[in-house]
Amino acid sequence: MNGIIFDIQRFSVHDGPGIRTNIFFKGCPLHCEWCCNPESQSVFPQPLYDAEQCIGCGSCAAACPYKAITAAPDYRIDYERCKTCSDHPCVRSCYARALTLAGTVYSTDEIVELVKRDMTFYASSGGGITCSGGEATVQIDFLVELLSACKRAGIHTAMEICSACSWESLQRTLPYTDLYLCDVKHVDPQKLRLETGGNAALILENVRHLAASGAQITARVPVIPEFNSDVEEIRRIGEFLLDAGIPDVNLLAFHRLGVPKYRKIFHPVQPRERQSLTAEEMQSRVELLCGMGLRASIG
Repeated sequence: MNGIIFDIQRFSVHDGPGIRTNIFFKGCPLHCEWCCNPESQSVFPQPLYDAEQCIGCGSCAAACPYKAITAAPDYRIDYERCKTCSDHPCVRSCYARALTLAGTVYSTDEIVELVKRDMTFYASSGGGITCSGGEATVQIDFLVELLSACKRAGIHTAMEICSACSWESLQRTLPYTDLYLCDVKHVDPQKLRLETGGNAALILENVRHLAASGAQITARVPVIPEFNSDVEEIRRIGEFLLDAGIPDVNLLAFHRLGVPKYRKIFHPVQPRERQSLTAEEMQSRVELLCGMGLRASIG
């Protein structure tokens, strides 16, 4: 079976225990403005355009069989036309490397063979693979096949998920997933829908179901200024985690590393300026959650 992956990062130490290979799936049902991987939101492969690298030669537009590219100086890519393309000759024809492709078709066997190269590191560190995105459950059939193949190979498996999917999809991953890293962005339905397009009832219920099933879970809270960063909002998230029986939680500091990517995919919404919390403010949120009985940390 094949899936669409936009990045594979080896030797990661941030998304689960030990040394890991992070596999980034294309496709996400949310549209968080602060997303550090906006190229993950579409499930289709996408050329990314770097205006600073472009020399204006027009070779990409000439190579495109779907007339999806308007060449410089008013450079644009019509991704509705682009998504029907299977081989993206525009990227191959770009001598200046102003175009790169986000999204490559991999088979399960190809990824497993790549992952197996680092078995020694997994064994010595307690590591493995982490399926991330995007939202990996968007490609649920491919995800389940990959997780089960890795488990058969004796590899620790983790998923980093927003849980905006059907419970039936998550249930299919349970036999093959050792750790779930579950985003809990907000417990207020209106705020979550306004900022991400997400259904809070669905997401929170899925997290509860996972916890009730006995899955190992670490909650992850991206602390976003003007969204969920004030003390009361963090407290409400903590109360939800306590009630759901999820004691482990990581607070993730806001950053703007994904901003240049929004321009590269001509995203209609550019992230607005937000003032990050200081280290002291982040630590105060950690202490609040620890005081509630949770095992909280920054990471």
